[in-house]
Amino acid sequence: MSADPRRADPLARLPLPYATALRLRDAGVDDEVIAERVGVELDALPTFMRVAEAKLATASKQTPT
Repeated sequence: MSADPRRADPLARLPLPYATALRLRDAGVDDEVIAERVGVELDALPTFMRVAEAKLATASKQTPT
């Protein structure tokens, strides 16, 4: 779902709930659906997404093994 090939590899290295949330958001899925899919309360989703983005940023800086 990610249009940016530079983002695909780091996304693949994230824990599944974070990768799923980011991919769903990239696809334009509503927050309610994302929260339900990854198993978090809607009120907690903004924090969850910030953590997901931070994990993605870290994974983007790491060299794949």
